[in-house]
Amino acid sequence: MIVTDRLPLRRVWPAVSRRLGLLFLFDLTVAVLYVKGGLTALALPSLPLGMMGAGLSVFLAFRNNSAYDRWWEARTLWGALVNESRTFGRQVLTLVDARHPDMPQAHSRVAEAAREAAPHDAIDLVEWQIAYVHALRCHLRAQNPFPELEAMVGAPVVAWLRTQRNVPLGLLMHAGRRIRVLFDEGRLDSYRLVQLDSTLSRLCDVQGACERIKNTPLPRQYEFFPRVFVLAYCLLLPFGLVSGMGLATPLASTLASFLVIALESIGRDIEAPFENTVHDTPMTQLSRTIEINLRETSGLRNTPAEVHPVDGFVY
Repeated sequence: MIVTDRLPLRRVWPAVSRRLGLLFLFDLTVAVLYVKGGLTALALPSLPLGMMGAGLSVFLAFRNNSAYDRWWEARTLWGALVNESRTFGRQVLTLVDARHPDMPQAHSRVAEAAREAAPHDAIDLVEWQIAYVHALRCHLRAQNPFPELEAMVGAPVVAWLRTQRNVPLGLLMHAGRRIRVLFDEGRLDSYRLVQLDSTLSRLCDVQGACERIKNTPLPRQYEFFPRVFVLAYCLLLPFGLVSGMGLATPLASTLASFLVIALESIGRDIEAPFENTVHDTPMTQLSRTIEINLRETSGLRNTPAEVHPVDGFVY
């Protein structure tokens, strides 16, 4: 995601420079043929071209709004994932009973400290939640999650996860089974079980919504027709300007072409927010933030460093 105050043109320019260069040569040819070659038939009335430009702007605006809605929904979903991960960590650290139900209650300071300390099972669930967030990030970016997961959950668990097509879902399933075991052991009552299960359900909803955005692109008509209409408009533009601007037509036409090409490029850049580009949702930063929060609140060691922007970009 671009976080700098200024748009880095060195990243934007290569995507449009070749198209603009070819259009400039085309515009220059039209202008020279009209002014020097005397081909006055090349001039077209400006009214139809203006109407075409107005319709094209409406079409591009609608497409860009649709693409932005997808981009913003992706960021909203990952914001919800941050909140639900913190909620899950708080719940397992405070609701799971570290004391066996048959153990007699004691009133000593040692017993109070034991009850306040997070049980080992809760710590494991926190680590599994951290692993889940990183696995979801890799899942959406079509990356290999296992090198990261092996350091978090161990080689035996990773060997089991390799049998799962949907690794994040496998991690959620494991967490649900472990919570059920805690309930069967009497370390969770039914009310706390329902609360934890509801959090897992919301995490599953977030994952499903992200997968919907990932696996359902914008209709291909929104990809094909903008390219065709923009190309047609840019090719016709010098014919509508040449009678009034003469040899200055290439400059004016190229600048106007840059405007519509940039608008068309913006929609394509942000319509797929999980492709690990500079325009994407910063899932690396957000997953690292979740890991830092959960490790600090649960007392886990090896807290990683925060992810900071590099050259105005954060991933």
